[in-house]
Amino acid sequence: MKNEVHRKTFPRVREVVKNGVTRYVCDSRRQGVGGGRQEWFSSRDDALDRAREISDSLVKGTTLTDEERSLFLYFRDAFNPYQVTLKSVLEKALYRLQNKSEKDEDERKTISDLVDMWIAYKKEGKFKRIRPVTITEIEHTGKTIKSLWGELQYQSVTKEHVEKFIGAHKGSYATKRNWKVKIGGFFNWCNAEGWGRGNPAKNIPIFVDPTEAPKTVPLETVRKMLEVSQKTPRFLPLINYLAIGYFAGLRPYEMRRLPKGDIKIKKEFAEGDGGQIYISRNITKTKTERYVTINETLFAFLKAYPEQPIYHKNFVKLFTAMRETVGYGFGDGRSEENKWVPDAIRHTFGSMWQAKHKNINMLAEEMGNSPGVIRRHYKRAIPAEEVGPYWAIRPVPKEQSAASVL
Repeated sequence: MKNEVHRKTFPRVREVVKNGVTRYVCDSRRQGVGGGRQEWFSSRDDALDRAREISDSLVKGTTLTDEERSLFLYFRDAFNPYQVTLKSVLEKALYRLQNKSEKDEDERKTISDLVDMWIAYKKEGKFKRIRPVTITEIEHTGKTIKSLWGELQYQSVTKEHVEKFIGAHKGSYATKRNWKVKIGGFFNWCNAEGWGRGNPAKNIPIFVDPTEAPKTVPLETVRKMLEVSQKTPRFLPLINYLAIGYFAGLRPYEMRRLPKGDIKIKKEFAEGDGGQIYISRNITKTKTERYVTINETLFAFLKAYPEQPIYHKNFVKLFTAMRETVGYGFGDGRSEENKWVPDAIRHTFGSMWQAKHKNINMLAEEMGNSPGVIRRHYKRAIPAEEVGPYWAIRPVPKEQSAASVL
C-alpha cells in the first residue's frame, strides 16, 4: 500500500505499508535525470527532515545549470556504450588529480629533505641493525651532501656536481673513492625509495694505484709523540691510545670503544707472550671477533701506565693539540707531508710488523683484514735500520714521566 505524504515539493516522501510494517521513503529521483535515490526511514518526521535537507541544498544553488545539465546528459550518453557510470569515471579522474598533487609536492622535496629522510631510515634499522659508529659516518656524509647541494632538487644534481666536489678534495685517491661510494650510497637509497632515477656518482672513474702504500708516521715522529705524551701532564691520558695503536694496530674507533676489561695482560712477559686484547664483533669493522697479541713493546707501556684511560673524554681536543706540538698540520697551509692521516698510526703498525715478521696471513689475523688487503696495503719498504729501533721503543724512565708528579 502506498500513500503520498509530501508531494508538493521535490523530493517526495511517501508512506509504504508492507507486511503490516509502516515505512517512509524519501525519493529524490527525477524522471530523465540520474543520480537520485530512495532513502527509507521508520519515522515520518525523519523522512520529511531528509526531504527538507535535500530541498534546501537545491535552493542554495546546488541544482544543475542548463549548461551543466547538458554536459551531464552528453557524457552520460557517451559513457553508456562502455558500460561505465559517470560517477565511476569522475571518481577515477579525481583520484588521478589528487595523486598528481601529491606527486608535485614530492617533486618539490630538496636534497636536504631527502638527506633527513635517509638518516631517519638508517637510524630506524627496520631491516638491518646499524652500529652507532656507522650512523655517525652516515650523519657526517649527510651533512656534507647538504652543504653541497641541500637546496637543489634530486633531478638537479648531476654527475658534474659530484665530480667537482671529489676533484677538488685534497685527500688521496683512496679518499676520493670513499667519498664517491658514500655519496653514491645516498643516491642509491633515493632511487630504491622511488625519489629519483640514476646515480650521479656511479660512473665517475677514480683509479687508485694498488701499489700505493698508506701513509705512515716516521720513526722519529713516533718517538716524539710517545715522549711528549709521557712527559707532558696534559697529554698523559693519550699514552695508552698511542701505545695500543702503534704496537697493536687497532682501528681508531676500535680503541674508542674498547673496554679496559678486554685487555688481558699477564703479570710478567715471558716466552714472547704478554697476553691478548679481545676485540669483540660489536666494535670491529668486519663484525668478526679477533684476538690481538700483546707484544713486548706494548706490554711495557701497558704495565707502566695502568691507571691511564684508553680513550679520554677530551681525546679529540688533546690529540689535536699534541699532534700540532709534534709538527702536524690541519689544513692551515702546511705541506701535504705534514698533514695527519686518520689511520696513520694503524698503517705504521702494519708496515713495521710486516717488515719484522714477513708473514701476511698472521698480520691479517692481528689487524682483522683479509690477506689480500694486507698484501695490497702493507708492502711499504721499511729500512732495516728503522725496524729494530721501532720495536725497541720503551716507556721513558719513571722519574721523567709526568705520572711521577701527578
